[in-house]
Amino acid sequence: MIDLPDLDSQLAALNQPLEPTLHKLLQGRIQDALALELGDLTHILVIEPGDEEGDIIDAIGFSPLVSRIDGIHLQPDWDWIDRHEGWWEPVYTVSNDGFAFILFVQDAPGVLSDLLDLCRGGWTADA
Repeated sequence: MIDLPDLDSQLAALNQPLEPTLHKLLQGRIQDALALELGDLTHILVIEPGDEEGDIIDAIGFSPLVSRIDGIHLQPDWDWIDRHEGWWEPVYTVSNDGFAFILFVQDAPGVLSDLLDLCRGGWTADA
């Protein structure tokens, strides 16, 4: 898991050895956040093989496997999701000021199967 709760940690991550697609995605989201003046309102979490639901909760305060609205297990409640080569990107906007959690979920063996199923089942080309 790569937890990037603020702009400084996000920029520092770009100097680390990352999978090329992930590097490109991170760079793009950081640029977007800066352009929209949301650099201090974006928390990025990278979920990789071996990461557990409890680790995600510790990092962002909720589980993407449970709807924050009504507590239903495996009910997506992200605001937006996109599919990239080898990655899923669910986005959760959590306040009126634009604060958001951006998750990058690696589509790989060893990643929480329920989370991958949720992403795969909740994505459409029109999303």
